[in-house]
Amino acid sequence: MNKYNLLDCTLRDGGYINKWKFKNEEITDIIDNLDKAGMDYIEVGYLNRDGEEADSTQYKTISQIADIMPKRKDKKSFFLAMVDVQQYSAEDLEYNNDNIIDGIRVVFYKHQIKEAIEFAKVVIEKGYKLFMQPMVTIDYSIDEYAELISAIAKLEPYAVSIVDSFGYMIKEDFRKYFKVLDNILPNETMIGFHSHNNMNLAFITAQDVLEYNTCRRLIIDSSLYGMGRGAGNLNTELITNYYNMTLGYKYKIDKIMMLISKYIMLIFKERAWGYSPYLFLTGLHHYHPNFACYLLEEYDVTVCEFEDFLLTIPEEMKTKCRKNYVIDMYKKYKGIQE
Repeated sequence: MNKYNLLDCTLRDGGYINKWKFKNEEITDIIDNLDKAGMDYIEVGYLNRDGEEADSTQYKTISQIADIMPKRKDKKSFFLAMVDVQQYSAEDLEYNNDNIIDGIRVVFYKHQIKEAIEFAKVVIEKGYKLFMQPMVTIDYSIDEYAELISAIAKLEPYAVSIVDSFGYMIKEDFRKYFKVLDNILPNETMIGFHSHNNMNLAFITAQDVLEYNTCRRLIIDSSLYGMGRGAGNLNTELITNYYNMTLGYKYKIDKIMMLISKYIMLIFKERAWGYSPYLFLTGLHHYHPNFACYLLEEYDVTVCEFEDFLLTIPEEMKTKCRKNYVIDMYKKYKGIQE
């Protein structure tokens, strides 16, 4: 089994750009060609109680995912779905009788630890490999993180990821949290890395991870052309090519570039993502990137004005971002009367 593994999350994290609106045949083709490209893990989307019946990567049931999976019998990738503990009930998770999905990624915030642990137990009980994704990892002090990982370790998860939800962790931050995971988790548990590109750090961090002196198996998340929330994610085409150049040929870049050309660039033309000074500022001041995304959808705001506005947001609200709140706070900042 490979020490370094790459996971494409385009159909899940990329869905924040197009509201998960992929046609069924597109989903199948993307999964099929990512598998043919040699991606080790493919995240096919979200399980969500409000998911669509078709043409979406938000699914109501595991059985629904069966309809969009490629029918080839020689698939080699490991397939995952993500569950947000607030958006799906453990009772609705079907038993893994047909092996449609290999693993479930359980994503949760710091205040949802108890719910996440209980959900994780159901994931294991129903026959899936357990992947734990504590969002905004840097929100945890090292002691808090060690306590969390000690609780997760008792479940013997398949993998646990360090998650840079807001795109401002530097490689030293990743190494610090990695040490906690490496010291506490069972030896068989993989450690993952999920980064965002708000400060253009994702590729730098990924290169550093590929140089870790560890016996553990590692997973690095990426997406096609970096498609994802905020400034997006690590680019699949960049990290696969870097792997090929430094560790030996493994991934078929032509398959990846074909998918970018055929599907992703069309989405990019409708709604662009990527680095911007506004998202840089959310990273610099440790705010949720949606403070920029939501505000710029409604108002023409200069970079300097945006920074001034950010600094009016109370400390306790920096990571709690809802569009109505952002707009209301901006109106208050500008003195705009209803």
